[in-house]
Amino acid sequence: MSQRNQEPGKAPANIKAGAAAPAGPDDATVERESLLRHGFDPAAVVGRAGAGALRGASPVPAAQQALLEAGRLLETHLADGEGSLARTLLARLADEPALLARHRERPAGALAELADKLLAEPLLLAELVRETDARWGRDYDERPRFEAPGRPPAPDDPYTEAGVRDLLLALRRAL
Repeated sequence: MSQRNQEPGKAPANIKAGAAAPAGPDDATVERESLLRHGFDPAAVVGRAGAGALRGASPVPAAQQALLEAGRLLETHLADGEGSLARTLLARLADEPALLARHRERPAGALAELADKLLAEPLLLAELVRETDARWGRDYDERPRFEAPGRPPAPDDPYTEAGVRDLLLALRRAL
Protein backbone atom coordinates (compact mmCIF):
# COMPACT_ATOMS: atom_id res chain seq x y z
CA MET A 1 0.00 0.00 0.00
CA SER A 2 1.47 3.38 -0.98
CA GLN A 3 1.59 6.27 1.46
CA ARG A 4 -1.23 7.97 -0.44
CA ASN A 5 -3.55 5.00 -0.08
CA GLN A 6 -2.74 4.16 3.53
CA GLU A 7 -5.46 3.93 6.08
CA PRO A 8 -6.05 7.07 8.15
CA GLY A 9 -4.36 6.99 11.54
CA LYS A 10 -1.81 4.31 10.53
CA ALA A 11 1.86 4.98 9.94
CA PRO A 12 3.25 4.16 6.50
CA ALA A 13 4.60 0.65 6.15
CA ASN A 14 8.20 1.82 5.84
CA ILE A 15 8.08 3.69 9.19
CA LYS A 16 8.06 1.70 12.43
CA ALA A 17 5.62 2.70 15.16
CA GLY A 18 7.24 5.10 17.61
CA ALA A 19 10.08 6.01 15.23
CA ALA A 20 10.68 9.65 14.38
CA ALA A 21 9.39 10.85 11.04
CA PRO A 22 12.07 11.20 8.39
CA ALA A 23 13.69 14.60 8.44
CA GLY A 24 12.58 16.80 5.58
CA PRO A 25 14.47 19.67 4.01
CA ASP A 26 15.11 22.60 6.31
CA ASP A 27 13.54 26.02 5.77
CA ALA A 28 16.64 27.47 4.14
CA THR A 29 16.67 24.68 1.55
CA VAL A 30 13.00 25.15 0.76
CA GLU A 31 13.55 28.91 0.45
CA ARG A 32 16.49 28.42 -1.96
CA GLU A 33 14.54 25.95 -4.11
CA SER A 34 11.57 28.31 -4.21
CA LEU A 35 13.76 31.20 -5.35
CA LEU A 36 15.34 29.02 -8.06
CA ARG A 37 11.94 27.90 -9.35
CA HIS A 38 10.08 31.22 -9.15
CA GLY A 39 12.83 33.78 -9.46
CA PHE A 40 13.55 36.70 -7.13
CA ASP A 41 10.57 38.89 -6.29
CA PRO A 42 11.21 41.60 -3.66
CA ALA A 43 7.52 41.80 -2.74
CA ALA A 44 7.37 38.06 -2.10
CA VAL A 45 10.50 38.20 0.06
CA VAL A 46 9.03 41.03 2.16
CA GLY A 47 5.73 39.15 2.41
CA ARG A 48 7.44 35.97 3.62
CA ALA A 49 9.64 37.88 6.07
CA GLY A 50 6.70 39.62 7.70
CA ALA A 51 4.18 36.80 7.40
CA GLY A 52 3.93 36.18 11.13
CA ALA A 53 4.49 39.74 12.29
CA LEU A 54 0.78 40.56 12.64
CA ARG A 55 -0.38 37.14 13.76
CA GLY A 56 -2.97 37.80 16.46
CA ALA A 57 -2.59 41.58 16.27
CA SER A 58 -4.49 44.29 14.48
CA PRO A 59 -2.82 45.89 11.46
CA VAL A 60 -4.06 49.25 12.80
CA PRO A 61 -1.51 50.83 15.19
CA ALA A 62 -2.65 51.12 18.82
CA ALA A 63 -2.52 54.94 18.77
CA GLN A 64 -4.77 55.00 15.69
CA GLN A 65 -7.16 52.54 17.34
CA ALA A 66 -7.36 54.82 20.39
CA LEU A 67 -8.11 57.82 18.15
CA LEU A 68 -10.82 55.90 16.32
CA GLU A 69 -12.40 54.92 19.64
CA ALA A 70 -12.18 58.54 20.84
CA GLY A 71 -13.94 59.64 17.65
CA ARG A 72 -16.69 57.12 18.29
CA LEU A 73 -17.04 58.39 21.86
CA LEU A 74 -17.31 61.98 20.61
CA GLU A 75 -20.00 60.99 18.10
CA THR A 76 -21.93 59.29 20.89
CA HIS A 77 -21.45 61.71 23.81
CA LEU A 78 -20.87 65.18 22.31
CA ALA A 79 -23.99 67.03 21.18
CA ASP A 80 -22.19 68.76 18.30
CA GLY A 81 -24.63 69.04 15.42
CA GLU A 82 -22.14 70.85 13.18
CA GLY A 83 -19.33 68.35 13.92
CA SER A 84 -16.53 70.91 13.84
CA LEU A 85 -15.91 70.81 17.61
CA ALA A 86 -15.60 67.01 17.57
CA ARG A 87 -13.10 67.16 14.68
CA THR A 88 -11.11 69.88 16.47
CA LEU A 89 -11.01 67.90 19.72
CA LEU A 90 -9.92 64.78 17.85
CA ALA A 91 -7.15 66.75 16.10
CA ARG A 92 -6.04 68.11 19.50
CA LEU A 93 -5.94 64.59 20.88
CA ALA A 94 -3.91 63.39 17.89
CA ASP A 95 -1.42 66.22 18.53
CA GLU A 96 -0.86 65.01 22.10
CA PRO A 97 0.71 61.55 21.76
CA ALA A 98 1.77 61.45 25.45
CA LEU A 99 -1.84 62.00 26.56
CA LEU A 100 -3.06 59.35 24.15
CA ALA A 101 -0.35 56.91 25.28
CA ARG A 102 -1.34 57.31 28.95
CA HIS A 103 -4.91 56.33 28.10
CA ARG A 104 -4.34 53.94 25.17
CA GLU A 105 -6.46 51.21 26.75
CA ARG A 106 -9.23 53.67 27.71
CA PRO A 107 -9.56 56.59 25.24
CA ALA A 108 -12.42 58.03 27.30
CA GLY A 109 -9.80 58.88 29.92
CA ALA A 110 -7.79 60.83 27.34
CA LEU A 111 -10.90 62.78 26.28
CA ALA A 112 -11.78 63.47 29.92
CA GLU A 113 -8.26 64.72 30.68
CA LEU A 114 -8.27 66.93 27.58
CA ALA A 115 -11.68 68.36 28.48
CA ASP A 116 -10.54 69.02 32.07
CA LYS A 117 -7.44 70.86 30.82
CA LEU A 118 -9.49 73.00 28.41
CA LEU A 119 -12.11 73.81 31.05
CA ALA A 120 -9.48 74.74 33.65
CA GLU A 121 -7.73 77.35 31.48
CA PRO A 122 -9.87 80.14 29.97
CA LEU A 123 -7.17 80.97 27.40
CA LEU A 124 -7.03 77.35 26.22
CA LEU A 125 -10.82 77.29 25.94
CA ALA A 126 -10.81 80.56 23.95
CA GLU A 127 -8.12 79.11 21.65
CA LEU A 128 -10.19 75.93 21.15
CA VAL A 129 -13.27 78.01 20.27
CA ARG A 130 -11.25 80.05 17.77
CA GLU A 131 -9.83 76.86 16.18
CA THR A 132 -13.30 75.35 16.05
CA ASP A 133 -14.75 78.50 14.45
CA ALA A 134 -12.01 78.41 11.82
CA ARG A 135 -12.64 74.71 11.15
CA TRP A 136 -16.39 75.37 10.92
CA GLY A 137 -15.69 78.08 8.33
CA ARG A 138 -13.60 75.64 6.27
CA ASP A 139 -16.09 72.78 6.72
CA TYR A 140 -19.06 74.84 5.55
CA ASP A 141 -17.33 77.32 3.25
CA GLU A 142 -18.58 80.18 5.44
CA ARG A 143 -16.93 83.14 7.05
CA PRO A 144 -16.01 82.10 10.63
CA ARG A 145 -17.92 83.80 13.45
CA PHE A 146 -15.02 84.69 15.77
CA GLU A 147 -15.92 86.16 19.15
CA ALA A 148 -14.46 89.59 19.84
CA PRO A 149 -13.44 90.42 23.41
CA GLY A 150 -15.97 92.69 25.10
CA ARG A 151 -18.63 92.11 22.44
CA PRO A 152 -21.55 89.72 22.52
CA PRO A 153 -21.23 86.74 20.16
CA ALA A 154 -23.05 86.83 16.84
CA PRO A 155 -26.54 85.32 17.12
CA ASP A 156 -25.77 82.77 14.40
CA ASP A 157 -22.38 81.75 15.88
CA PRO A 158 -22.50 77.96 16.32
CA TYR A 159 -19.45 77.94 18.63
CA THR A 160 -19.30 80.49 21.43
CA GLU A 161 -17.08 80.18 24.49
CA ALA A 162 -20.11 79.64 26.73
CA GLY A 163 -21.62 77.10 24.35
CA VAL A 164 -18.38 75.13 23.95
CA ARG A 165 -17.85 75.20 27.74
CA ASP A 166 -21.34 73.73 28.21
CA LEU A 167 -20.66 71.04 25.58
CA LEU A 168 -17.35 70.10 27.22
CA LEU A 169 -18.99 69.93 30.65
CA ALA A 170 -21.71 67.65 29.28
CA LEU A 171 -19.08 65.51 27.55
CA ARG A 172 -17.10 65.29 30.78
CA ARG A 173 -20.17 64.11 32.71
CA ALA A 174 -20.96 61.52 30.03
CA LEU A 175 -17.46 60.06 30.12
